[in-house]
Amino acid sequence: MKNNLFIFLKKPATMFVIKTVTFFVIFIVLLYIYGYSGVGSAKFIYNEF
Repeated sequence: MKNNLFIFLKKPATMFVIKTVTFFVIFIVLLYIYGYSGVGSAKFIYNEF
């Protein structure tokens, strides 16, 4: 059974789906973190220079 799982995970289509889902999750987490950073709420520090 373990060998069948490794064979399934080494298929190109499976690797593509795993990588796509991983990058999508990372992208969503970064957007979530960016939303809480308050970028648009205060003046940018270098505008005065």
